[in-house]
Amino acid sequence: MTNALHWATFGAYLSGTVCYLAYVLWQRMGLARMGSALLWLGLGVHTGALLIAWLELGAFPALSLRQSLDVLSWAVMAAALLVNIKLEVRIMGAMVGPICTLLLLGATWMPGPAAMPGPALKSIWVPIHVVGLMGGYGLLALTCLAGLLYLAQERSIRAKQLGGLFQRLPSLGRLDSFGQWTMASGFSLITIGLIAGAVYAHQVMGSFLRGTPKEVFALVTWVAYAALVHTRFVQGWRGRRGAVLSVAAFVLVLFTFLGAGLLFNDYHSFSELIHFTGQSR
Repeated sequence: MTNALHWATFGAYLSGTVCYLAYVLWQRMGLARMGSALLWLGLGVHTGALLIAWLELGAFPALSLRQSLDVLSWAVMAAALLVNIKLEVRIMGAMVGPICTLLLLGATWMPGPAAMPGPALKSIWVPIHVVGLMGGYGLLALTCLAGLLYLAQERSIRAKQLGGLFQRLPSLGRLDSFGQWTMASGFSLITIGLIAGAVYAHQVMGSFLRGTPKEVFALVTWVAYAALVHTRFVQGWRGRRGAVLSVAAFVLVLFTFLGAGLLFNDYHSFSELIHFTGQSR
């Protein structure tokens, strides 16, 4: 059941991506509307698949690299579509669509969990922790993409190359506002996710922080984005400087999500998470 929904989601995301890329090429609003409808359809099917997997496992389905890539794809797509309701940046569909499609495709090549999750992973704090972090990562991915688009747009203006890509990109002001809004929202969600994770750790292991590499890098990432939010909202660091920092900071997100989960062998690692019992190691 969930495998069929997985491929239905992949088909909808791929079709929506094609429509958005065609929109970028030919600038026809009908293509953008069709692309948006297909991506929303894919997100609906994707949400249903995750809910079914949650019911079947009895725990939130983010217990392996395959499942985590699946959830990250969902989070990035949900962030993009929901944010675009408020801050319409249509070209994001042409950027987010391929990313989410490739994440889903990559997930199909990864092994699933080797066992059923134990009772410790069925706490309500786990989905709050995971959805908070993944939703935050999705929004911060949009911040990074907005920063890249800002730098591309600014370069076109400085070089006085005002055709082609320039005409397809939003204004610098809109991109900056988009990046600022997604950064603040993403930072808020990862804060919720980290708090939920700390509460859960205290419940099952007796301490809020165990000092694992992934916990350390998650805190480093949080501190980095706290500093960025401060510089943007208090010190007014916007424009090019804000765009560069938002792109650079996203490297920490990628390492926290993938690097720390693959390189270090502890209960946060993708290979060990399914066996987590809640007991200290």
